[in-house]
Amino acid sequence: MSEATETTATAVVTDPRRIVVRERIRFARDLHDLLGPRLSAITLQCELARRHLDGRPDTARDQLAQALSGLRGILEEARRVAHGYHCLSLETELASNRDLLRSAGVETEVTLPDTALPAPLQTVLATTVREAVANVLTHSRARRCHLAVETVAGAVRLTVTNDGAPRTTPPTTPGLGLRSLTERITAAGGTLTHTHLPPSHYLLEARFPLR
Repeated sequence: MSEATETTATAVVTDPRRIVVRERIRFARDLHDLLGPRLSAITLQCELARRHLDGRPDTARDQLAQALSGLRGILEEARRVAHGYHCLSLETELASNRDLLRSAGVETEVTLPDTALPAPLQTVLATTVREAVANVLTHSRARRCHLAVETVAGAVRLTVTNDGAPRTTPPTTPGLGLRSLTERITAAGGTLTHTHLPPSHYLLEARFPLR
């Protein structure tokens, strides 16, 4: 067998393996990005229900009902990821996370886009909302939060702003969630930035060209 033939044969063997590896990485990332923030939110709801169990049983029951609904949603989304199909509704995700923040005592305002957005873009934006809200609940003592999706200058911009986030010294390194989210947004042609704003606010912004 000639050297060229051996090289071709090796490539034929190697490429399918690379495809499998890439698919495994994609599947793992999808599970983390789509389900990780939701599981964090459900954990918080259960913790809030436990705190309210004795003094405010009606509130505890409502929070457990929300957690159960969230678990059912996770089961459905896991099935979609396993079958390679997972489109999320941005409007539904904004409403769901608004309710979650409010149940945690965070005054929340939502601004919806003034135009219909493509389904793939909605999925990326919805995933970004999930991760951002999970970070708000986990890493801040927010009392107010604003979730906004707007179309400006031929682009779609998602901003999540909250208070109760004092600057850390030294600055913390972005966690796995934000790193994975950055990769997903970049792959979709967008950019992700996040920064502290004085005195104790935090801003996360994702921007995509509107094609």
